[in-house]
Amino acid sequence: MKNFRLIGVLLFIIIMGSSCKTYKDLKRVAPRAADVPISEQVQKLKPGDAIKIYEKISGRATDLEYVTIENGILRGFQAGGSKSDLTSIRLEDIGKIEVKKFNAGKTGLAIGAVYAVAMLIGFTAYLLSIGD
Repeated sequence: MKNFRLIGVLLFIIIMGSSCKTYKDLKRVAPRAADVPISEQVQKLKPGDAIKIYEKISGRATDLEYVTIENGILRGFQAGGSKSDLTSIRLEDIGKIEVKKFNAGKTGLAIGAVYAVAMLIGFTAYLLSIGD
């Protein structure tokens, strides 16, 4: 019986550890616009948004906390870095920007999985108690 509780707790932690937020392309964030330049897409960002920037030439991805845009330069703090050092990237050098937003589908799956695991453990424990 203790093994079932341990398995249940571990599964719960794993499932809940997966965030209900995912990175979405700015083109898919409301208001949606398909072929809009980066300079217009960034207007959707709010200070504090977690963003992932892909550079055009190198393809390198950088995680930032968005701060502002000044004179065609996007500024933000490195994710997990110091709040005193701003990172600056010119808008012309950006190939794509993704912003971390709430994902209803992933949240629903996580809740459903936790419920299913709880029911499975409960049903298994019930069957084991009948067998005694």
